[in-house]
Amino acid sequence: MAFAHKMDEICSRLAEHDVLAVAPDDVDAGADFSEQKSYQRFKKEVSKRHIKKVRDPRTIGIVVANFEKHGTRSYIGANTFAEIAIAFADNKAIFLLDGIPRNFSDELSAWGVHDLRGSLDPLIFRYRDLCRKDLNQLRLPCF
Repeated sequence: MAFAHKMDEICSRLAEHDVLAVAPDDVDAGADFSEQKSYQRFKKEVSKRHIKKVRDPRTIGIVVANFEKHGTRSYIGANTFAEIAIAFADNKAIFLLDGIPRNFSDELSAWGVHDLRGSLDPLIFRYRDLCRKDLNQLRLPCF
């Protein structure tokens, strides 16, 4: 995974603000598969585990670390687009860290993704706001 280190940094930064976050497992870290079938089986299982995390009812949204890759600004690959589509179908908030790529702009705009423009602050504020609303709903009247 190209941005695994950056994703870990993002999780750490969010944790500093009490935002719970998990990064996908790095499928390429230490992977030494001599056969393509073994690698595909491994990658399939890693993908399934991550998709379960996205679909978990406790997950309120995803952050896409879509940095420049292969000379493409705001790059989103096939697996990431699939993750975004799943999050959209499950009514999760979707945040793109580095802009909306032109090749997916129609879909992503229609799906209501949030462009963070390189800053995690809007996500942190939204998370705190959601938590505040949840706390307000939990208050019981005093008798």
